[in-house]
Amino acid sequence: MRSRILISLLFLISVISVRMQAQIYAPSANDSIMAFYGDDKVVVFNKPVFMAPMTAAVIAASTDRTDGWIFQWSRYSAADSMYIAIPGASTGSFSMLDTITVTSGYQVEIIKDHVRDTFRIWVVINDLDVKITNKDAADTLLFGYYDCTSLDLYADTTKFPTYYFNPLTHQKYDPGHNYLIRWTTDNDEATIPASRLLTRVSNPPWADTWYILTITDRFGLTRSDSVIYNSIQSKAEITSSNYISLTDTSAYPPREEWFEAFYDYQDGSKSAPALYKFDISGSKNLAGFELDFGDGDSVILAKDTLVLFHEYEKPGSYKVVLTTRSDPPFACVDSISVTAEVDYATETNFNMPNVFTPGKAENGVYMPGDLFRTTDVSVVYIDITIFTRTGLKVHEFEGNIRDWKGWDGTIMNSSREAPEGVYYYVIARFNSYQDRNDPISKKLLNGFIHLYRH
Repeated sequence: MRSRILISLLFLISVISVRMQAQIYAPSANDSIMAFYGDDKVVVFNKPVFMAPMTAAVIAASTDRTDGWIFQWSRYSAADSMYIAIPGASTGSFSMLDTITVTSGYQVEIIKDHVRDTFRIWVVINDLDVKITNKDAADTLLFGYYDCTSLDLYADTTKFPTYYFNPLTHQKYDPGHNYLIRWTTDNDEATIPASRLLTRVSNPPWADTWYILTITDRFGLTRSDSVIYNSIQSKAEITSSNYISLTDTSAYPPREEWFEAFYDYQDGSKSAPALYKFDISGSKNLAGFELDFGDGDSVILAKDTLVLFHEYEKPGSYKVVLTTRSDPPFACVDSISVTAEVDYATETNFNMPNVFTPGKAENGVYMPGDLFRTTDVSVVYIDITIFTRTGLKVHEFEGNIRDWKGWDGTIMNSSREAPEGVYYYVIARFNSYQDRNDPISKKLLNGFIHLYRH
């Protein structure tokens, strides 16, 4: 009696051991979940290409690594609510079912001697597609879905059923259609659309831009589609706005050599009247534009003029506004502004030197020296006279300061050199655009000069 009980226990342990060791699996599946109703596994195979044919495989095996097992496969029929045997059985240590092309449930009976067990698995063939629906055959966003302020992107998905059934109650389950939606572009300056199938983009980019929609489902299956937006936007860009130096012979007529030499040593101040150069060649999708110089003057031109000059008569800070428009029918507008500065004459930048060394001739060769002259930031008119300490006039000038080359150390522009010593200058008349917050003091309009020679 005890031996029969022992034999029965050993048989039961053997059956449990085989049950625990036997298994059914799908090594090539992309994902797997546990069925909602119990211990069965749902394995998912993602199609690499939408609607492309594919074949999945599952394997039943026992880990005792012995031959002699009989494997009988069955397929679940939703119409019959039962498993229907697949003709033919296989023997060995494992069995592969490698002809699965559609979503279905499979069952295998594993038999050897007095051991019989049943295992189930659900195979889901997962397929998904996404299409941007408001584009043409050339993948271009259709007319009517964009204007100067926004563009719309419409997309839709196609998802094949991924149902499986409880083989005991025949209840249908859906693993769910959770999607991760992401839009990207090939344009770093473009706004990224919101993560929705139907989305609107504000402030469309000025450059032609590809919008790429990528959708990933809960099983890691990813599909993409794209559309190009051919931009109708304009982009206003003032590439540069530069004060033109008085020594720039391309903007001003050539002057005497003294003028070029003197202004080469100016302090970089921007003197009125001031000429500015505006380069707008960086603007995009430009059909025409308006450039407002900020001083009451503006121009409206076509795109064939991209470099403009403007002279500011008075000092000040001017807001320069460029407004561009793209081609009809939309004529989208964009604008940008820069500041043009023209300096006032102040005590800081209106200076009369108190020491200078003029040039002289040695052995027939002229040795250059200094000129006695003031910087002329926004100075319009000057009447200056220079005297010796005894009252002898040695130099005078009256007129536009840009015509005054300064005192070169000769007596009344003759060939006679003024001797070393102290001289006195008086500016009798002085017209300039002065900074009201920092006016030029009268004491700067007269003073002493120390003349030294080599």
